Amino acid sequence: MGRQSRGENRWPWLALMIMGCVAPETPLVPDRPFDGPGRTFLPRRSHFAPATTEAAARVDTIGRQIIAANPQTGVRPLFRTIGAPQPELFHQGTSEILITEGLVRLCKTDAELAALLCHELGRMISEREALAGPKTRVPDQPAPFDLRIGNDNGGIQRPADQTDLAERWKLEKSRPRLAPNAPPPPPPDPERLARDYLVKAGYAESELDAVKPLLAAAAANHAFEKQLTTPAPPWMRP
Repeated sequence: MGRQSRGENRWPWLALMIMGCVAPETPLVPDRPFDGPGRTFLPRRSHFAPATTEAAARVDTIGRQIIAANPQTGVRPLFRTIGAPQPELFHQGTSEILITEGLVRLCKTDAELAALLCHELGRMISEREALAGPKTRVPDQPAPFDLRIGNDNGGIQRPADQTDLAERWKLEKSRPRLAPNAPPPPPPDPERLARDYLVKAGYAESELDAVKPLLAAAAANHAFEKQLTTPAPPWMRP
């Protein structure tokens, strides 16, 4: 038998590679190539089982109802359902609120599910305000443009009637301001926010008290939260 050429020896390996039997000798790039100590804020790749259509549709419908009733939050997060039996509830920034199907099935009514979602929405907004800084929570509102009319300007024959000055003094007294050395105001209470969101969505405030056992069960599980969320960088931590 004659000796095969080098090019002929490549064809069997090429055929196996096309069929998926042999992987090409290509160096693999890690999921987080730029991550490391002190750099734990890059996105992680995580996969989880999808929830049933029934559970996902239920969460999405009630979540949309809550957001539509509370436009003052300024956020429109996605409501995602994870197909897992353990109860878990958490959020990612202001973009997503995630809940497991196991926790959804523990909700006997839509009101209980709405209470859970409002609870997490309250936590989301409170964290956003804490990261925003005191100047955002208590902005320094400038005085309006000074437009003097009639006797406000005075003249040669008579002085100004001081009405404009009195009005501006009242405005200055009513403007919220932070003292130079005062501690920053605390972020809004997430519990109070959750109750307000729930009432505006058309549910009773007492539903939050009814789901406290479910919230306690969800607080004991953090598996998906650790996979899907990352700590904020040092310069964004409150």
